[in-house]
Amino acid sequence: MAASVFPKSQEEYFEQLRRPPLLALPTALLFVFSMGGIGGVWYLALTGQIPIWLGTIANGLITYLLFSVIHDAAHLSLSRVKWLNETIGAIGLFFLFPYAPMVLLRWVHNKHHSYANGPLDPDRFEHESSWWQVPFRWTMFDGAYIYYFIKYGQNVRKKHGKELVAFYSGLLALFVAALYFGYGFELFMLWFLPSRITLFLIAIVFVILPHYPAIVAQDEEPYMATTMRYGWEWLLTPLLVYQNYHLIHHLYPEIPFYRMHKAYFIKFDEINRQNISRQTAFGVKPENMESHLAYRQEKDAALQPAE
Repeated sequence: MAASVFPKSQEEYFEQLRRPPLLALPTALLFVFSMGGIGGVWYLALTGQIPIWLGTIANGLITYLLFSVIHDAAHLSLSRVKWLNETIGAIGLFFLFPYAPMVLLRWVHNKHHSYANGPLDPDRFEHESSWWQVPFRWTMFDGAYIYYFIKYGQNVRKKHGKELVAFYSGLLALFVAALYFGYGFELFMLWFLPSRITLFLIAIVFVILPHYPAIVAQDEEPYMATTMRYGWEWLLTPLLVYQNYHLIHHLYPEIPFYRMHKAYFIKFDEINRQNISRQTAFGVKPENMESHLAYRQEKDAALQPAE
């Protein structure tokens, strides 16, 4: 008799949620929708059927959705077939951040998971923005990621040096060809500016909202380093592409985004026994903000030399 695919316990079901699927169908459908949308926008804009500025906005919103595909591919949760996971992720990356191959993105993003909110978190660049710097830092943090990789990623560059040289050589040739054949303005309007819109949305949805106030680090207290956003799930879950459950992502990064709510309810009692960071549906500060401040003060006081 064939083994049953139905879990016999909550723990067994939870382990099934953690296991990467053969192909994550919701993620794959999101990929197909996003790529079709980007292709359609390019076609309509290049043929003059829509104004190019409208194409800029449309591509910015579509590639925001595409980022969730790239994000899951970076965590190897899009498919357990490695070449399929890497291929879909690489195609998505090419249309959003062509200058950041998966090896670079994955390494930098994993550093965020290791050091979230701490001094070595690459996302400190966004968290430390003054109000007047927000339009610049939140739309240009890809440059900060590349700088982080150059500064700290020596071992990765050494391991993947030939691959990176070949990748950037081919990319440079493509950009030069596009400029040579007169598509520089279209690239600027339909790729570069949309990618700035996408970066701004990523900064809000994946960085600022789920980690504010970013004063407790992942390696200090993981349940306070990332937030859970409660309320209006019917609206916020699709709009935030499940990142209202971002705490689950940091506790179990291998779980595909569309399973995070299931994982939360399985681990509900265990998680809520902790002093987790709780945000209301449209709040920025956690409801237990005082706990964050007290924790930070206690930690900082312990580091002060005794008089």
